[in-house]
Amino acid sequence: MAVAHYVLRITHHGHNIRIVIVRDGGSLLIGIVVGALVLALGFLLWRGARRWWRAWRYGVPIDHSTLLVEYGRRMTGAPDRQALAQLLTAELPRVLQVERAALLLPEGHHLVAVDGNDLYLPVSHAAARWVASGGEAQSTSRGRLHELIRQGPADLDWTRVWAPLMRGVDLRGLWLLGQREGNFLYSPEDLSWLTAIGRQAAVVLDAIHYAEQERRAASEIRALYQQVVETREMERGRLSRELHDGVLQDLCAVTRDLKALEAQQGESEAPFADLVIRSGEAVSALRAICHDLRPPLLQHDLAVALKALVEELDVRSSAPVYLQVSAEELGLSDDVALAVFRITQEALRNAIRHADASEIAVRLTQYPDRLRLTVTDDGRGIAGGVEPARFVAQGHYGLAGMRERATMIGGKLDVQTAVDYGTVVILELPRV
Repeated sequence: MAVAHYVLRITHHGHNIRIVIVRDGGSLLIGIVVGALVLALGFLLWRGARRWWRAWRYGVPIDHSTLLVEYGRRMTGAPDRQALAQLLTAELPRVLQVERAALLLPEGHHLVAVDGNDLYLPVSHAAARWVASGGEAQSTSRGRLHELIRQGPADLDWTRVWAPLMRGVDLRGLWLLGQREGNFLYSPEDLSWLTAIGRQAAVVLDAIHYAEQERRAASEIRALYQQVVETREMERGRLSRELHDGVLQDLCAVTRDLKALEAQQGESEAPFADLVIRSGEAVSALRAICHDLRPPLLQHDLAVALKALVEELDVRSSAPVYLQVSAEELGLSDDVALAVFRITQEALRNAIRHADASEIAVRLTQYPDRLRLTVTDDGRGIAGGVEPARFVAQGHYGLAGMRERATMIGGKLDVQTAVDYGTVVILELPRV
């Protein structure tokens, strides 16, 4: 076997030291393997030491990506600011093992804590401007932010991290986090994750703000509509009383006088007979108008008023109209009873006019937790769906009015239809 000699000459105090290194193929391979093992062992020792050092400094590692997905989804579903604050000041701090947290949102010229305590900070405060300018979560353990907080309000001394809720360049709020349990510090990965959470929270805050604006606008429109409906019902009642107590009574008196004249003149006087018939028809028509303006039977019971309505419309309709009531004492207020009556009235009129049905049925059913009204026909159905906006655009406000009346009394109206299979109008009214 060929042997290679390497000579290393070292001179020390005039003496020569000669070292001979003998290399062969097998020894080289062993050296490479030993070297690789030493390097691997060193790398493992370094990683272990680094992991121990991070655990000693930052605590148990957190799976940031999983938490970002989970809490991002939960924040997106937050219905209001209080729900978002609960996530940011209670649930997430519990995961991070943070002893205290607060969410400050703009209110006038201050950032005010959502949980109602006295914690607040001026929007123009140097610390708020400093954090917002960076746009990222920052630790207060040292540096300029630490000095700014030391110079600021004493009730902010507990904070260890400030995370801005940024929407572009606009500050939507500040998320303050205190000391972690075990006196662990926040790692750079923690700060990056808190920055991402803060930005997503800012987006959610904007969505909540717009939703609140829409709810306020809808509430104002609904209140205006309710006022219009109440005013219209009051006017209907006034007209009904005026017609009943004035014109109708005068017309009834004229009818009686005509009948008396007819009796005096005898049967040969046909004009009186015709006048009696016409005046009687006018009395009936006027009574129907008064009943339509303000159903008098509603003062007694909704079921009685519905029965009278069905009987009246059954006479006018080419299709028979049935009523089934499965309810005892309803105990509804006047406003609720009137709304249910008007919804039934409108649904029946639509079915009689447009459905071309062979049968129309009204059912009023009382359950322990709700009152259910259904108006069903087996007619032609409604082609193109039942979106109220489509009918409003065509100048038909019946369906939209029924939905608004249902909303006013805390109920829900649903319309189910299929072409050639008919339509069913369902009103669900929760019982308190």
